[in-house]
Formats: sequence, C-alpha cells, structure tokens
Amino acid sequence: MSDNIMTSLMCFSNDSPLPDIISLCWRSDISSVSTTNRRLRAIVREEMITKRRKRLCLVEHWFFIFVKSGVWCAFDPYNRAWHNVPLMSEPPSWLRHTGVMTSSPQEIMCVGSELLSCAESPVDTMHKFKALTGTWSLVAGMSNQPDYGYAWAVHEDKIFAAGGCEADRRPLRSAHMYNSETGLWTLIPPMTHARMYCKGAFMDGKFYVVGGKLSHDMPETTSAEVYDPNSKTWSLIHDFLTEDMVTHSYVITVVNKEMHHASPSGEYGSIHKYSPRSSEWLFMGCFPWESLPKTQAYHMAAYRPVRENPFEHLVLILWRLEKSELKRYVDVYASAPNPLLNWILLSSESRDFGRFSQCLAGVMGY
Repeated sequence: MSDNIMTSLMCFSNDSPLPDIISLCWRSDISSVSTTNRRLRAIVREEMITKRRKRLCLVEHWFFIFVKSGVWCAFDPYNRAWHNVPLMSEPPSWLRHTGVMTSSPQEIMCVGSELLSCAESPVDTMHKFKALTGTWSLVAGMSNQPDYGYAWAVHEDKIFAAGGCEADRRPLRSAHMYNSETGLWTLIPPMTHARMYCKGAFMDGKFYVVGGKLSHDMPETTSAEVYDPNSKTWSLIHDFLTEDMVTHSYVITVVNKEMHHASPSGEYGSIHKYSPRSSEWLFMGCFPWESLPKTQAYHMAAYRPVRENPFEHLVLILWRLEKSELKRYVDVYASAPNPLLNWILLSSESRDFGRFSQCLAGVMGY
C-alpha cells in the first residue's frame, strides 16, 4: 500500500464508515484500493465515493486530454503525474485520425466524475466515461442534440447546454439540462435567439451563453443570453463583450464565481475578468510568454490546488509544436487569479498527439 493511501487512512478514526475512509484517498490510489476485496470494489462501482466527497466538500480535479483515435490521457496536478485512460470504444469520426483537420469546433463536457461527448450514431446519443470505474458507455443524449458549436457550463451536479448548430450549419435555439445523478437530459426553455459557436459559463446562479454567431454568414456577436433556472426565463444582455474580445478566438471560464475571458491574440495574449458591478472587463494578465509563440490551441479552466480548500486557481492548457523535434507538447500552467497573473508550469508532456487531432481537454472534479 502506498504512502499516499496510508496518509489518507490515518486521518480517520477506527469507527469511521468505510466509504468515508476510501473517499479521502487520492484518486490515483482508488483503483489499487478497489482491488483489495469485493466490498471495496462495490463501493467504487456504486459511486459511493462521489457522494461522500460531495458531503465532505472534497474536490480533486484531474485534466483529461485527447491524444488521437479515441485515446485519452489524464493529468493529476496534485501528484504531477500523467495516466493512461481506457481506450474509447468506437469513437466518432471527429475523434479518429482521418488525415484532415475538421473545421467544426467539437466539445467535450465534464461534470463530477463523468466526461461526455456527442456520438454520431445512433442519433441523439453520447459517449460517457466514468473516471472512478474507468468505463466508457453509449448513453442517451439531448433530444435536439447539436452537431457542434454549442455552449455548456456546469453547476453542482448539472450541465446546462444551449445553442450550437446542425450539420447544415443552421443555428439552434434549443437548450438542455443534464442531471448527473439520474444520467438524463431534459429540455429547458429555448433561447430568445438561435446562436452557434457560443461559449457557456455559470455565474451567480445563472447560465450565460456568450458571443457566437446568430447565423453562419454573420460576424461574431458581442451579446449574451442569460438563463435563470429559478424563473426558467432568458434575458438578453447587449454588448456583454467588447468588439475587440470577439475579433479573435477566445474561451471563457468561471473561477471563484468570477467569469474570465482568455484570448491568445496580440503579442502576449490577454486574460480579463468580468465585473458585474461595473459591467466591465478588467485586465488580469497575459499568457505564459515562453509557450505562446508556439501555441496552436488552448483551453482554460479552474482547479483547486488544495482539495479541501474551495479557493480555485486558473489553469491554461496549451498545445504547442516544437518544429525542431517534430513533436507536439501539452503544457499545463496554473496561477492564482490575481492581477498580473503569475503562471507556474505544472507539467509539460509530449505524447503521440496526432497531427490532425482535435485539441480537446476537460477538467473533472470528484
């Protein structure tokens, strides 16, 4: 038994319930613990650990990154270790090495200990990966499932998703909510306007669908639509983003209940934080300068540096190409969300990332 497991187990008294004891183990040790006996395997399989961790307010974030042809890997920032993920069975064509780069921006969604991605067939189904059991399965998806370009965000045990477009590039108004406890998607009221290539965030108890295009041949919009789950209504915010913020590619995420916008445009890239009080975007800092010139793609998210402490840090995952080595790397940076961001390189990993692979990443907390 590893030192990590022993340290975790010593934190509990002898009369503590077994699921509570196992839930405090590091995620990297849970698979080893589950092989000890049948009862421990049942605890892991029945997802008692996820429920106990929620009760203990214990969140351990791992970063799941697509490699190629249905192959994924995972980075554990607490132990600075990379792990192989079980092979995805029958991945959709956009997750296979086809020799051509798809122009359609695909999405993966993470909630709790689950990763979800849209399947091609049957219609309105999804691939679901359960991290605690290491299994892939094909499950029911959204009733009006977009092909790509939709916004999504997580709140507690739920995913909210809206917009996107169909194969004929027609934007959608439809919106859905996923409950990870039941494993089911349900329709919620549609947006006021159809939009595609939009971004999603959950802040102040509301689901924000930001930017995107109202039709395929229109420029990026600066507006946002906001869904209130309590009143089940949408409201429109004009000029939520500035014109400069939609001119180039960008991502948004919420860190410590505050929305952040990141774009690699310009010499150093930029990251801004939204101030609801003034309805303005405040400059926070730049991208890591040493990786930015070679960056091909990027992803921004949040993670807890300390599992028991709810304070989150910003994370930037950057894909870069080293032409001298003919290798593709993934760099994982983290910074406290303070002005003049101070990026720390958590890890740099070179794998057999396909030349035409989708640059996809998701952060899973459980």
